[in-house]
Amino acid sequence: MGEAWFMGDERLMFDYLLGNLDECLLDNLIRPLEEIALGNSCFGPRDEWTRWYRYLLAQLVTRHAERSYYRLYQHLVTAFIALNPRGIVEPYPGFAEDAMQTLGRCLMDPSRWAGEQFAVSAPEDPLAGTGTVDWDWDAASGDFSAALFLCAKYLPEDELPAWLDSVFAIRCPLWTTQLHVWLLDAYPLLSGAILELGEFKIESESNVQWDGAHVLHGDFSGIYTPEPKPIPLLSPSRREAVLASAQRNVSEERYFAWLDGIKPYAYLEASLYDKPSKFAEVFRVA
Repeated sequence: MGEAWFMGDERLMFDYLLGNLDECLLDNLIRPLEEIALGNSCFGPRDEWTRWYRYLLAQLVTRHAERSYYRLYQHLVTAFIALNPRGIVEPYPGFAEDAMQTLGRCLMDPSRWAGEQFAVSAPEDPLAGTGTVDWDWDAASGDFSAALFLCAKYLPEDELPAWLDSVFAIRCPLWTTQLHVWLLDAYPLLSGAILELGEFKIESESNVQWDGAHVLHGDFSGIYTPEPKPIPLLSPSRREAVLASAQRNVSEERYFAWLDGIKPYAYLEASLYDKPSKFAEVFRVA
């Protein structure tokens, strides 16, 4: 597989992908995934990138939770969406279901849970010197946002309402924090006010983007017509399904149960600022 660049005398080739991927450093695996997503969005589909992505997906999905500065899972999702901008192209019958049963279920992997609790640490006051603070935790985390958009975009529409309800059914307060913040920050897109992630204002406090997702803008299929049109991240019916599930599942009782649930995490509660009240306003919590 080669890089998404053809202007030089020599094109960088990722020869090391021919070896044992289990022995590859994470950063060396993220680079080719970036090239697949960028290349497809700029130059259109190429058999080289499509076939290599499918191979890498099968090999790397078990390493989804690994991270360095960047997160492997987020780049796997970005490249998947870039290669399937309007719907999943199946190289064999059942590929779409296989993808959703693997890449689509990574957040539910046992490694990400401690019993019924989401196995993430709530941010702590950096002045406390614990070294566990994650500065972007109060926004929807990248893995969480990538996973929700992935499933909302590709799950069969007749399965989407039940899946969305199952997301709301999880009672872990840290999970609910991620979900509520994601819903609030993604609301401009879910409501149809904007169509793509790139339309979020840079100065906005919202942060539902994830590693590599900046390439998913405009007509990122790479197949340009005389008048290319932006590809919505979610179709109108899928946006409506997300909001309908929120309406079914967000109640005054559950809203205040969430606020009670995060009280033990004082720094998390403080770092949310006015987001809980904004969430109540936008989603009309009585």
